[in-house]
Formats: sequence, structure tokens, C-alpha cells
Amino acid sequence: MKERISSYSIEKLVDQFRNVPFVHNGRSVEKGVDCLGLVILFYKEFGINLPSDDGVTIEKDWYRKDPERLIRGIKGLGGINIEVDQLQPLDLVYFAINRHIITHTGIMINNKEFLHTRPIIGVSKDPLEGKWKRRFKGALRLLQ
Repeated sequence: MKERISSYSIEKLVDQFRNVPFVHNGRSVEKGVDCLGLVILFYKEFGINLPSDDGVTIEKDWYRKDPERLIRGIKGLGGINIEVDQLQPLDLVYFAINRHIITHTGIMINNKEFLHTRPIIGVSKDPLEGKWKRRFKGALRLLQ
């Protein structure tokens, strides 16, 4: 399936997410998304339906009570574990922002940049280098 997805179709989808604000637990392009909401909506465009949550309300400080929550959810998606030097467009990437707890995720949109969302900034396309490469903790290939 991945062979049929062009870089043009990925960039076109990225354009649809420009200027979408960050909203905690957001799951809509119109109202806003958090990093999980962005990943869910992005992959849905390629026929992959990811769960929106694990059945428990996602509080703003979820990582303090259950620091393994996001990585458990990511690993539960299946897919193939990918190292940073193997990344390709549409791989799901995840990061530890602080305290070495995995709290952030995004999607590779080409071999060097990923799409994600951040408070204040909203949806953002950034190179996977510098601080992001240092915070990188792993990736999954969901599309084969």
C-alpha cells in the first residue's frame, strides 16, 4: 500500500493541517488536535483507524499518574519497530519531552521532517534533528 502513496498526497494532507490549533484531547481539524488526535486523523486518511484513547479519560497530567500510558498504546498498535536511521514517510515517531517519559508523537512526512502539534504553536512541521533527534525514543511503521 505504501508504494501507492506519493509524496504529493502526503504534502497535500499536511496542507490540510496547517493552522490547526493545539487542543488537549482535540480530535478535529475544525476545533483543534493534540499530538494523538493529529496522528489519528492523519492515518485515517490512509485507511488506518487508530483508537482515540484507552477507555480512560486523558487528563492533562496523565503522565504523572501513568508514565507508561502512551508507549503502551503505541506498542499496542502493532507495526514494525524502526530505528532513527531507517525512517521513511508515514512512520509514527515518538519522543520523551521531559523526565524521559514518552509523551509526544508525530508522523514522518518525508525522510527528514515530521508533523506534530505543540501547545501555543499548533500543528508544526519540523526537521528531525537537534533537540528532536535527542528526544527521539522510537518509531513504528504501520503502513507496509
